[in-house]
Amino acid sequence: MTTRRLVSRLREERGEAAIISGVLLLAAVLVPLMFLVPLYARIELAHVDGQQAANDAVLSATQAPNPSAAHAAATEAVAREQPGSPTPLMLSLTGTYARGEVMSARVTTSVPIGTLPLLGHFGTIVVRSSASAPVDRYRSILQPAP
Repeated sequence: MTTRRLVSRLREERGEAAIISGVLLLAAVLVPLMFLVPLYARIELAHVDGQQAANDAVLSATQAPNPSAAHAAATEAVAREQPGSPTPLMLSLTGTYARGEVMSARVTTSVPIGTLPLLGHFGTIVVRSSASAPVDRYRSILQPAP
């Protein structure tokens, strides 16, 4: 092969830079996307679990026979939801247990953003869900007088 032929062949080489740039750009877009999609799924799952636990807790509380049983029923309802949730659920029950009043339940959970092999978990996203329900107007009629 002569040098003239080699030089002309080297001048004809073109287009590889565009392919390499395209592959690098694609990798720069796909790699973060591979981490963001599962994170969004974990956040959405935590929100659904928290909302379900809040709904169950407030309904259990408003259907309880007395105020002390209302808190116990709400706590038990969240405990029933806990095995299906990958993150711990924390309950806050507010409102007055009296006929015609409204009670509210707020469930909070933390979703870890990610993990690294040597560093462990880094960062969390706090997800809050709440639900409200009225206490039945005729609830105290069925209860015996103290």
